[in-house]
Amino acid sequence: MNHNPQYPQPNPPASYYGQPVYAYPAPPPPPHDQFRRLLAILIRAFIISCAIIGLVVLILWLIYRPQKMKISVPAASLRSFNLSAADSGGNRFLSFDLSANISFRNPNKRVGIYYDWIEAQAFYDGERFGWAGLPGFYQGRKETASAPAEFHGRSAVAIGDRGAEEFQTDNAAGVFPVDLWVFGRVRYKFGSAVTRRYLLRARCDLRLPLAKGGFNPADCDVSDL
Repeated sequence: MNHNPQYPQPNPPASYYGQPVYAYPAPPPPPHDQFRRLLAILIRAFIISCAIIGLVVLILWLIYRPQKMKISVPAASLRSFNLSAADSGGNRFLSFDLSANISFRNPNKRVGIYYDWIEAQAFYDGERFGWAGLPGFYQGRKETASAPAEFHGRSAVAIGDRGAEEFQTDNAAGVFPVDLWVFGRVRYKFGSAVTRRYLLRARCDLRLPLAKGGFNPADCDVSDL
């Protein structure tokens, strides 16, 4: 026999449950975390963009395979070349009359070349004595163009006694070594796309007979940056 009578349990007071619990939203991340996240997104986008651009450039290069232009001097004439004696201040002057025909060859089958501006400079013994501007032009695929460069005048040169002795030696031999430099700005055309401007530099080592024939054509060392 069960001697423990069952009594109804009273309801606990409201204070028994304590304060009600609410689900608050998570606080926003600190400002520096947002900045780091944005910076990471920008860096990732930049890397992806560079990769896409690099891939496009590689594909274009594989399709077109651009080559540097070829520059040469097939003909040149040195009609006069005289170095004065040093004056009281030690200055010497070089009188010259030189003409050179500069040839530009585009060896590419699918690439055109814009020569936006071109100039030629003449040097003897490391001293520039002449300058000539050349007209700009567009050169199509597999085309060859030529431009005459004329150098006439009298120029002060910093040639000392040793350089003057070398000049006399060259004069006795009747052949003068002259460096002809070609400078310019060029752009390459791939279909309808045109590149930025590149610096063109070409060095042509000439051996010029004085006032007579026998000039040997010279190929130039070309670089475009």
